[in-house]
Amino acid sequence: MEQPVPLSGIGGVGGVGVGFRPEIAADLLAAPSAVDFVEVVAEACFASPAARREAAAIARIWPVVPHGVKLSLGSAEGVDLDRARRLGALCRELAAPVVSEHVAFVRGGGREIGHLTALPYTLEAAGVVARNVAAARRALPDIPLLLENAARTLRFPDDALDEGSFYAEVVARTGCDLLLDVGNVYANAVNAGVDPGALARSYPLERVAMIHVAGGAREHGFYFDTHAHPVPEPVFALLAAVLAATGPVPILLERDGDFPPFAALAAELATARELARSAPPRRAPPPPRVAPPPAPAGEPPPGAPALAAVQARVAELLTAPRPPSPADVRPFAADEVARSRAILQRKRVDDALPLLPRLGSHREAAARLGARCVEASPRAPRLAAVADALRIAAAAAADERLAAEALVDRLLLRARFVGPAADGSVRPRLLPFIRRERLPGGRVIWAIKGMGSSADVRIVEPRR
Repeated sequence: MEQPVPLSGIGGVGGVGVGFRPEIAADLLAAPSAVDFVEVVAEACFASPAARREAAAIARIWPVVPHGVKLSLGSAEGVDLDRARRLGALCRELAAPVVSEHVAFVRGGGREIGHLTALPYTLEAAGVVARNVAAARRALPDIPLLLENAARTLRFPDDALDEGSFYAEVVARTGCDLLLDVGNVYANAVNAGVDPGALARSYPLERVAMIHVAGGAREHGFYFDTHAHPVPEPVFALLAAVLAATGPVPILLERDGDFPPFAALAAELATARELARSAPPRRAPPPPRVAPPPAPAGEPPPGAPALAAVQARVAELLTAPRPPSPADVRPFAADEVARSRAILQRKRVDDALPLLPRLGSHREAAARLGARCVEASPRAPRLAAVADALRIAAAAAADERLAAEALVDRLLLRARFVGPAADGSVRPRLLPFIRRERLPGGRVIWAIKGMGSSADVRIVEPRR
C-alpha cells in the first residue's frame, strides 16, 4: 500500500488532511497518499470503543490529530478536568503530534448546550480561556494545543473588541497558536456584512499553525458553515489570501455529511494542496510559544462571575423546551436566538442518526422523524445523542416502513446503555446484557454483550 509523505509543519504535520469518517474510510485506505494526515473527533472516540480502535489503527498509516469539541475552553465555570484527562490519554494513545480545541463554550449554568457557542469578544472572556487552557494543559501531553475560532450565530451586546483583536488576545494570553477555520471566518464576515478578506487580515495570521476549510450554504439570508456542502469558490479564494500571509501551513478539509463520490473530495484536497504549494514561504518564524502562567488556585479571572451568569442565561435560552418570547430574550436579538435554537435542533438529529446505522438506509424519513422527536423533548443532560437516538428509534419502530431497522438499532443501543432516566439521561451499561427482539414477519434476533461498557455486542439470529 502506497504511503503518503508528510510535509514539514507543526508537530511534524504538514500538507493536507481530512476528517476521518466511516463514509470515506474505504476510499482513504485505498488511496492513502490522497492526504498527509487525518483528524478524528475526540468525543467520538470517547463514545465508541470501535471508533477508538479505528483511530489507533489509522495512526499506523497517517499522523492523527485529535480534535475536541466539548472541552468548553470558554466556560466561565471552568473546564471539566475529567474530559481534559480523557483527551490527554487519547493523545498519548495515538502518539498525536498536535491536538486542537475551540474557543467556545458548550455548557453554562449546569446546562449542556450541545453546540459550540461563540464567546463575547471581551478581555474578560479571553482571560477565562487563558485560565481554562492552563488547567487543561496540565492533563495534556507536551504537544502543541491549537485553538480554533468559532462561527457566530448569536451576538453578545457587550462586545468590546473586534473579532481579530479578540483572537489576538487569546493567543497572547494562552501562548497557543491558532487553528484558523477559514470557513468560519467567511461565514462570520458574510453574516456581518463585512469583507471576508478584511476580517481575515484582522486576525493574528502570524500565529496561524493550521487551517480548516469546509463548505456551507445560505439559508434565509444567513450563511451556515455546514460541513455538508462543497467548498465554495469564495472560501477557496479566502484560503489563498490567508496562505499568502501565513505561508504554507497544514490544511484540513472538513466534511461531516452528504458525502459525494470520493473523487469530488479528492479534487478539493488537490485544490487546497496546490494553494499551499503556491504560497510564499513565511517571512519570519512565528513568535515562540510562552508557557501560560498557572491559574491561581480557587481564584477566577476578573469578570468570570459576570460571564458565567451571561453564559447560564444563553444556555437557558437555547435549550429551554419552549421557545422564549421576544421580550424574554433581551438584550439578545430574537431572530438570532431563534436561529441558534434551530441549529441546535438540527445538530441533535445529526448527532443521533449515526447511532442508528440501519435506519440510515431511510435517511430522509429518519431525519424528518428525528426533527419531530427532538422538538418535542428537552435535551438530555448526559449522553444526549444516545438519548435522542433511543427516542428516534422508538418512534421509528411504530412506523411499519422503518420498524425492522429501528428495532435492531434500538436493541443494540439498549445493549450498550441504560435508560432513559427520569431526567432523560442515559448511562453506559456496565453489566452483561442478553435480550431478544421480534421483528416484523416473525424473525427473532438476540443481542449479547459481556461485562464492561466497552465489551463487544453480538447480534445472533437463530435458524428457524
